[in-house]
Parts: sequence; C-alpha cells; structure tokens
Amino acid sequence: MNLADALTIYLNTNMVMYTKTHSYHWNVSGPLFMELHKMFEEQYENLWDNVDTIAEKIRQLDRPIAITPQTQLSLSIIDPTVELMNELGYVGQLFKDHNRVIMLLDKVFDVAESVDNQAVMNYIAERLDWHHKTRWFLKSTLNQLA
Repeated sequence: MNLADALTIYLNTNMVMYTKTHSYHWNVSGPLFMELHKMFEEQYENLWDNVDTIAEKIRQLDRPIAITPQTQLSLSIIDPTVELMNELGYVGQLFKDHNRVIMLLDKVFDVAESVDNQAVMNYIAERLDWHHKTRWFLKSTLNQLA
C-alpha cells in the first residue's frame, strides 16, 4: 500500500466515523444524556475539522480526491451501520471504532515512515494521540456505565 492509498482509506474511515458519531450525538438518551451528547459533539467536531487536512495531505501526494458515499462504504475500515442503541451500546461501538482507527493509523504512520514523509508522520502522530485520548474517555465512560 502506498501513502496516498493509506491516507485515502483514513479519509473515508474518518468520514464514516464522523457520520456515525454525529448520529449517536443526535440519538443518545438516558441518565448520561447531557454528558454523552456533549462528548459525542466534541468528537464529531474534531473528526470534521480534520477532513480537509487529510484530503490536503493526499493532494500533496498528487492524488485526486474522489470521495462519495460509495467510497466511504467501500474504503472505510469501520462498520458504517448506525442503529438505535442504549448509552452503553453507543459508547461501546465508538470504543471499538477508535481501536480500529488506531490500528489503521499505526499502519499509515509506518507507510509514511518508509517513504520518509515527516509531515505526514507528524500529522498522524497527532491524530493517534487524539484517538488514544478519545478511546480512554470512552473506556472510562464504559466503566461508569457497567
């Protein structure tokens, strides 16, 4: 896999995660409604704020961006299914999704390192930090709900 391909998978995965997290923000209910509603909002805003940066990293590699709902479904590494669940279900699903994205970003980082692309390595390191922190928050919330 080359770096542009790896970043394209990440872009499509990020878009699916954005949509999924935004949907959970709208549909969450229960005793932790306000806490989860705000947490999901912070997460989807961060995901959205990074769409352009990911796409520009791809363009810097001379790859055009052709993102559609179909590419999001076919290239995302996370399940795009959004179903109504309880608080525990939403938090648990996002926890699993962030785990998968962390594994993807580890691979993207390795590809960037193999071609000595320091700019992408730095960016991916920042994204890894955010996904790890988000996973930690989600895990702490899962422990609270259990």
